Amino acid sequence: MRRLLLACVVAVMALGVIAAPARADAPRDQGWWTATNPGGLPTAPPAPPDVPGNDLLIQGGGGGAPTAFAAVLYELSPGTTVSNLTLTIAPNSAMTPSTTLQICPLLQPINHPEQGGPMSDAPPYNCAHKVTAAPGADAKSYQFNAADLVSNGLLAVAILPSGPVDRVVLSAPDANSLTTQQGSADTTPLPADTSGGAPFPPATDSFAGAPFQSAGASPNLADSLPGAAVAGPTSVSPGPAATPGPAGTGGVFVPAVSSGPEKATPLLVVLFIIGGLGGAALWLYAGRPREGAVVSG
Repeated sequence: MRRLLLACVVAVMALGVIAAPARADAPRDQGWWTATNPGGLPTAPPAPPDVPGNDLLIQGGGGGAPTAFAAVLYELSPGTTVSNLTLTIAPNSAMTPSTTLQICPLLQPINHPEQGGPMSDAPPYNCAHKVTAAPGADAKSYQFNAADLVSNGLLAVAILPSGPVDRVVLSAPDANSLTTQQGSADTTPLPADTSGGAPFPPATDSFAGAPFQSAGASPNLADSLPGAAVAGPTSVSPGPAATPGPAGTGGVFVPAVSSGPEKATPLLVVLFIIGGLGGAALWLYAGRPREGAVVSG
């Protein structure tokens, strides 16, 4: 009996590790910033009527720079892994059909989590490592595979357009926006600035061919959080182009493919329990003395 109980305990402990349920988190900080707000005004210009409350506006613009972009920052508990970042398209909003969006790591925290703030308050970002997504089959949301964009227990990304005429309004990210799972995780940080402290060089924009201006040397995001004020420029700084540029600017960017959140399969869980209990029963039976065995003299 003691062996059977021990085997059951081992099976239940293993089951708890294998079937850790997926959960979701809400962002700690969020905001969006626009070139239509020059800053320094007594009151900010009103947001478009289809961008109420904490919704987020993403809009392209001429000259290679977005007219408006957003950012979100999630704090993760130790050992947490990330799969999908799901952003819902705001209902009754004006949207360019089939718009592809991209997310790029922030170089600094969101020091000014404003709704329609000036671009001078926006956090800088680098698109050398980015993830793209098109609207889902239901045309109601975007799903980004954000696992590779986590750095030092943080997921902090800018949400950007891909073309000059793109326009999308996203609903305020809620507690179901980021799918996470508790378990072992790779704690190796993804360096946000690979230039060794030097300014990022101008990069060819993916939709106009004109380079963005570099933001200058920026501290690593993880060194600045949580809640630290960061001195220095806050202008945006995207990275390499998503399409072929002039000679020497790099190759074609291959969009990342989103995958669904990992969940434990009920059938696998049942089979695991049955197998564990069956093995325990065989172990118990093998340890009992055989009745009626003939002892040769």
